[in-house]
Amino acid sequence: MKQNLENNERILLRFKKEFEPLKKEESEARRLWTLGYKKYMSAVEGLNERRKKKLTTDTVKDDIINKAVQNLWDTLEGWNAKSEALTKRRDAARNAMRTKEYEILEQEKLLEKLLHEYKLQLEQGDSMIDKVFLLNESVVASLEHMDKYLSAQVFSQLHEKGTQKTIENSQLTKRVVIMTNSITFMDISKVEEAKEHIDAFFARINPDKNIQSEDDTVAMLSELLKELLVVKIKVKAGPNLSKFLALELSEEKFSELKKAQKLLASATNYVRSGKYVRLFTRTTKEDVWEPVRQS
Repeated sequence: MKQNLENNERILLRFKKEFEPLKKEESEARRLWTLGYKKYMSAVEGLNERRKKKLTTDTVKDDIINKAVQNLWDTLEGWNAKSEALTKRRDAARNAMRTKEYEILEQEKLLEKLLHEYKLQLEQGDSMIDKVFLLNESVVASLEHMDKYLSAQVFSQLHEKGTQKTIENSQLTKRVVIMTNSITFMDISKVEEAKEHIDAFFARINPDKNIQSEDDTVAMLSELLKELLVVKIKVKAGPNLSKFLALELSEEKFSELKKAQKLLASATNYVRSGKYVRLFTRTTKEDVWEPVRQS
């Protein structure tokens, strides 16, 4: 739009520049006609004056040319043709001026329309941008208000070591689920040391790995621990680790595993990375919970 507006402004400027020489041409034709007409009237008066004074108005007398009289007659006789030529010149300039004035007028109308449309476009763009900024400010303010409220009233209901809590309204149609992200960090050196103790335990009680142990406890431990430590520095900190750490083991019978328990317990560090909520709703308490869209 702006480029189109600028192009039409240049066209209008060109039309106005083209109008100026036409105006000068018309003015020059009128000036020459007026000057010629004055000379014509002066010649008429000159001849009349000679007649009053009984002077000759013949161009030739006694074979002698009277140049003054000849000039007067030449001016009179040549005026009609000169007047017609200058009048045509003037009229042609005026016609060209009218055509160019019409072009200028039409171009000004077009430019005025384009300028109006361009201003509307700018106003709409400004209005849109202002609206976006206003909505963004509202969203930011709402999010800040919600974060403060969640921190003060909602997240405080989640137990310090809890990872999730569900709260429902009295009609059982709205549900807020408080959740938390957590990251598990493992001390690799302690994990490696714990693995050595576990390997030592199985080497002690079951040197021949191909023979199935008849001790139910040992068989359970073998099944539980075989996927606990996958490779040297990779630990599955999941249900198996929790089960292993919760086992009540005899120090006398399972000394290596007791040491491994202590090492893995101290090697495991759970860190919360953030809390958030999920919202759900349903029409009646018999309906299925549907998630609510959140920003």
